[in-house]
Amino acid sequence: MSTNVSYTANEAVSKLKKGNLNYISANRNDGDVSSAVRLKTCVEGQKPYAIIITCSDSRVIPESIFSAGIGDLFVIRVAGNVIDNHQLGSIEYAAEHLGCRLILVMGHNHCGQWMP
Repeated sequence: MSTNVSYTANEAVSKLKKGNLNYISANRNDGDVSSAVRLKTCVEGQKPYAIIITCSDSRVIPESIFSAGIGDLFVIRVAGNVIDNHQLGSIEYAAEHLGCRLILVMGHNHCGQWMP
């Protein structure tokens, strides 16, 4: 889990790129999902280093794609990546109260389609 709330946007982008390279080249996620980190985030709160806005498509899993653990990403999922007041409020919360300095809007191919 990330313990430093003060990642710059550039540092967060680098961290996401590194995690994505791990995802592409491996069959596992190095993100921390241990009971210790679950307890720590319960007691100390979340400290995500990036806000990810992505589709609700079940094949798009930001935590896996960026090798992130519990508390690392603030993920907002909505079909079509359409932002209204509800999503905007979540973005504002993560930026203002959680200290996230990066907003990543993540798209993907074949949204909602079955691919044989």
